[in-house]
Amino acid sequence: MLKYSGTFSSLSETGFRWYWISTLATYAASQMDGMLRGWLVYNMTGSATNLGLVCLAAGIPLVLISFFGGVVADRVDRMKFLLVTQVMAGLISLTTGILIATKLIVFWHFIVLAMLQGITFAFIAPLRQSIIVRLVKPGNMMSAIALSSSSYNIMAIAGPAAVGLLLTFMLPEYIYYMITGFFAVGILLLSFINLQREAAGATGAFHMDVVEGFRFIAGNRQIGVLLLVALVLSFFCVPYIYMMPALAVGTLKLDQTGLGFLLAAAGVGALIGSLAAGSLSAIKHKGILMLVLILIFGCGIALCAQFNSFPLAMLMILCAGICGTANSTLNNTLLLMGTPPALHGRVISIFTMTGALTPIGGLPMGAMVDFIGVPSTFLIAGLIAVVFALCLWLFAPSLRKV
Repeated sequence: MLKYSGTFSSLSETGFRWYWISTLATYAASQMDGMLRGWLVYNMTGSATNLGLVCLAAGIPLVLISFFGGVVADRVDRMKFLLVTQVMAGLISLTTGILIATKLIVFWHFIVLAMLQGITFAFIAPLRQSIIVRLVKPGNMMSAIALSSSSYNIMAIAGPAAVGLLLTFMLPEYIYYMITGFFAVGILLLSFINLQREAAGATGAFHMDVVEGFRFIAGNRQIGVLLLVALVLSFFCVPYIYMMPALAVGTLKLDQTGLGFLLAAAGVGALIGSLAAGSLSAIKHKGILMLVLILIFGCGIALCAQFNSFPLAMLMILCAGICGTANSTLNNTLLLMGTPPALHGRVISIFTMTGALTPIGGLPMGAMVDFIGVPSTFLIAGLIAVVFALCLWLFAPSLRKV
């Protein structure tokens, strides 16, 4: 029998083990969908601005709906509602594949499909996070939160990397059928989990539940700073990953294989960063560690496009993947551990909303790429992260004490 310890201790619990694998499959599908959609749009239109518009379409529902999705997550049978939303996500991907195979797909279809997928994930993300605490013992909570957070961060890089490699030998419609299969696997694995019903954490008027969530965040300085970190990085810095096609094709003069290697470097970094973050429970001064990670993350983004060098770009993207993912995982873990269970859905929905700013940030970043080029855009994005980390050190002493 396998023994799990440290980072992986929560995997000793059968329910969480199935749940974590289901989460990996779901986020793999989601991130592969986003990158493949971006590749198709860029090749269809040749415009980074259009690429940004599709990213914006995916992000708007996450920003507008996620918090209400979190309120719903605190009120309903979470598992049943999660199954419904995942079925919808799978059907959207299947529809995309069929439109491509029948050669009926046009640009505006990508905008509509991206928006529909954004709506489903406005509910899926807070639902999945709020279920975690009901699957593990208190002693395994840190491990479970870190692993669940890392599943998203790993697939945010590994999923697009897989798309880059698959495009070298597989037609896009078949990749979309594969994405639909990943959603189906995620749904199937959820059926193996025996989750007992419990009273919903929120039972009052819907609008009062909304007010309660915002009141908690406004009154808790540590939670507020953690959400600010997620917000700034998600909007100004992390969208660089959506500009990888422009970096690969426009700057480094690479083909799909080269793009796949760049994203694979980021995927390896994400894996290292996620696993490392899951082992940090015993480390003091986690806030200072977050600041260091943000600094290195910014340097990696700033430098990866400056020297027109494929090996150096891979190295810098690897560093950015390690530090960005470790920081995000640590942030998510501290948020859940600092929030009462009855408010998990609402607080994590705000975290989801900050993540939704990444595709929205893809629009101005795409416009900047068209206007000033990839190297200058990446340099500005990286410097924003560096300056932000220094400002946090000076003006957010509460973070240094975490």
